[in-house]
Amino acid sequence: MIKYAFSLVARRKLRTILTSLGITIAVILLSLIIFGMQDLRTLLVSAIQTQFKSNEIYITNSGGAGAFAPPSSETTEAAETTLITQDVVDSIKNIDGVQTTIPATIVNNLEIKLDGKDKAYSPAFITGWDIEGDDSYFTEFWGDKTKPVGDEIFISKSVAEFYELPEEELIGKKVSFITSKSALFGTVKTKEILDRQFDYTIKGVFDPGSDRNDAIISLDTSLNVLATIGGFDSKDEYVSSVGYDLLRVTGNEENITSIKEAIDDKYNFQGIFTADDVLGFLDDIIQAFTIAMIAFGTISAVIAAIGITNTMVMSIYEQTKEIGILKAMGASNGQILGVFLIQSALIGLLGGIVGLFVVIGSMQVGNIFIVQELNKIGFDVDTFFNFNLVSTLGIVAISIGIGVLAGIYPALKAATLNPVKALRSE
Repeated sequence: MIKYAFSLVARRKLRTILTSLGITIAVILLSLIIFGMQDLRTLLVSAIQTQFKSNEIYITNSGGAGAFAPPSSETTEAAETTLITQDVVDSIKNIDGVQTTIPATIVNNLEIKLDGKDKAYSPAFITGWDIEGDDSYFTEFWGDKTKPVGDEIFISKSVAEFYELPEEELIGKKVSFITSKSALFGTVKTKEILDRQFDYTIKGVFDPGSDRNDAIISLDTSLNVLATIGGFDSKDEYVSSVGYDLLRVTGNEENITSIKEAIDDKYNFQGIFTADDVLGFLDDIIQAFTIAMIAFGTISAVIAAIGITNTMVMSIYEQTKEIGILKAMGASNGQILGVFLIQSALIGLLGGIVGLFVVIGSMQVGNIFIVQELNKIGFDVDTFFNFNLVSTLGIVAISIGIGVLAGIYPALKAATLNPVKALRSE
């Protein structure tokens, strides 16, 4: 009976292949969910856990950061945003469980120019931050790890790559911040910033991983730069009027939630988030893509099942006389049922195998290009797609299952045929 079922599949090769294409599409979509989304989440979670530690809270008044914070069910009147001033930093440091508070600034509208080079690195993301080279923020560091002070500066690996120089060769060289000729969208060039130049000496080169950070100077130095280009009388006036851009708070991991709640209750910042908030935001996005792919995969599977059912009905119509002969030779209803269920399962298996070959081939080719692009934007990965044998066997089982389910109705119809009528059919 099994041999006969195989012969039925081989008899109409083109029809079998076309019918199995629906399963192939469903398998490709399902594989993207299992392999693609899973590997994407693993990659992003690893990057997030590298940049955001579980005992850290980040506070910022940048509007985009608010997306990481969980939505509130309460409807309240809009409150004035709390500036991250030095008094606020000192107040947060006194909250129970807080260990450190490290404010930071962001300097825009400037570009980085290496001494002796004509071209400039632009646009540049410059941070004023009192951190050392062995801080967990860095994934790799070259040079003097002590905090930059005065005219000392840490430069990112991306700047070294821009000037096509080894990281160690940059150490000790001079760089300048000059007015950017290609400022970021939305930024404004002020009179104070035009033709300004700030000179520094590189003491270390860092790799910020997946974060975009091109240079780090001391907080005090950055405040002087911001006060100068902003037209403020002093850095103190700048901090009291504008505030810091970012504040990193560290504390005991077991108290991090209560610390965040205490800060959230007392102040009104644009964004306050932990690693869990970022991961939750990430999961929401991936879940949305997964649901969309599942929907398309389900539609494809239903269409494939209808196609298999139709093919099986046609096959039974064509083999009606043969079914009558088999029954006349003593074949039971169960054996006839088994023959056609095996046929439908084979169609599902064929679609599943073809789909997996397409997916595995695409993974091998896609890995090359995806890894190159990920490395360009700071992700240190050797591979993106990871083959999983258990998941593969599960996909094959699902494709066979779709074939069997689609074949139940026509198989039952074949099993219950009257042998006399079947023998008389033409």
